[in-house]
Amino acid sequence: MLHSKHITIPANTTANNPLVTQFIVNKGVIASAWLGFPSGCVGLVRTRVYHQGHPFLPVDADAYISGDNFTFVYAPMVEILESPELITVEAWNLDDTYNHTVDLQILIIDKMWVQPVGAYEGIVAALSSIFRKEARK
Repeated sequence: MLHSKHITIPANTTANNPLVTQFIVNKGVIASAWLGFPSGCVGLVRTRVYHQGHPFLPVDADAYISGDNFTFVYAPMVEILESPELITVEAWNLDDTYNHTVDLQILIIDKMWVQPVGAYEGIVAALSSIFRKEARK
């Protein structure tokens, strides 16, 4: 399922009082995320995306993403364990004159498409076999 948000951040929105946008997602894995900064943002718009209070775009709690005329593409592989859950976007705008927008798209797919049933068990069995062979030498 593809979720899409067009978020407008008012001028003079500070990091101490960011614009917070939340949206509901269903169970699955965040396989892809696109965060676009249209031309004119010139690095003045800063954004963080959270799941369950933990940032995943970017992963550092004190970091942010900014840009100008660029769309960042990520494959965060964050698992959403329950339905429904919230994704939270924090954004602020250092521009003292103009509102700016960011576009966020998040693709959530079923976990079985990320890790097919039995894949984990097969990998563990293969690694165990290798280690047992090495131990016998």
